[in-house]
Amino acid sequence: MSSKTFQLPIRYLLLPLLIAIIVFVSYLFYYTGFFKPVMIEEKTAGPWTLIYKDHRGPYHKVVPTIEEVETWVKSKGLGCHESFGLYIDNPKNTDEARLRAKGGCILKDPVPTDLPEGFKTEVLPERPYVVATFTGSPGIGPLKVYPKVEDHFNEKRQTSPWPVLEIYVIHSQTEMVTTYYF
Repeated sequence: MSSKTFQLPIRYLLLPLLIAIIVFVSYLFYYTGFFKPVMIEEKTAGPWTLIYKDHRGPYHKVVPTIEEVETWVKSKGLGCHESFGLYIDNPKNTDEARLRAKGGCILKDPVPTDLPEGFKTEVLPERPYVVATFTGSPGIGPLKVYPKVEDHFNEKRQTSPWPVLEIYVIHSQTEMVTTYYF
């Protein structure tokens, strides 16, 4: 008696795998807001009262700095409805390890006098900005927003100014808006 083994042709395995990968990637693009538009306008904005800590290094690692300030501000009973990252150096011209940023909260309340070590405050004045708004993930925001804003500045034959202020507003578990001020 011979034992026959059943072998499924490889093509029957690859097609479902390929479909699963396409569905997964499509879901990621949808979930992160990759297909959402970037709105650009020119307007006057500010002033903003910032409470922050300095950050040096890769910009994508500023989140713990922002969260530390948010936690302290909220522990003092102050409102932190808008978080921010102020990105000082253009990453195209600066080594990643030397990038400078400020991360924290925009205060509507008076600035407390008993700031922990390393915390600072600053008021950014009202002035004209090129403003870009994106409702997708802040993780892909730079991949979508910065090229569109560069195109905007190129059309006007201007150079994109730095620093860039990014203000983050969380509306719900699944909806966040990032507004970029150039």
